[in-house]
Amino acid sequence: MIGMDDLTLRYYCIDEGNKVIRDLLEEVRNKLDISYEIVGKPLNELKDREIYDRDFKPGARLLKKGTAKCIRELRSRSGHYFVSVPRTIAVIRNGLVEWWTLGDDCVTAFLKELLKEGREYLFRLIGD
Repeated sequence: MIGMDDLTLRYYCIDEGNKVIRDLLEEVRNKLDISYEIVGKPLNELKDREIYDRDFKPGARLLKKGTAKCIRELRSRSGHYFVSVPRTIAVIRNGLVEWWTLGDDCVTAFLKELLKEGREYLFRLIGD
């Protein structure tokens, strides 16, 4: 049911992240009552692997169905296991990642569309 879920937007970034995205997240929280977290860090292969294993890998099939993107896109192209988490936003519902997108432009477009269409847009993405 719309509104009954525990929803969080988690923005993975380097340091404190893109100011436009941070401002949009604040606006989403104020207008739509959807909480957010910012996970900023210097790049760290071990930490990124932990994030991948904890947040993305358990829901790989669900995420592929919901985003039409394979979570392997989060892996670096250099052959390391490390995940390119920075500039990623994930929708967390009841503690599980259910949708994600990668890249500041995609994150910004997602947040603007969410502000325009409201919570219903989010539930269309992740399913109700």
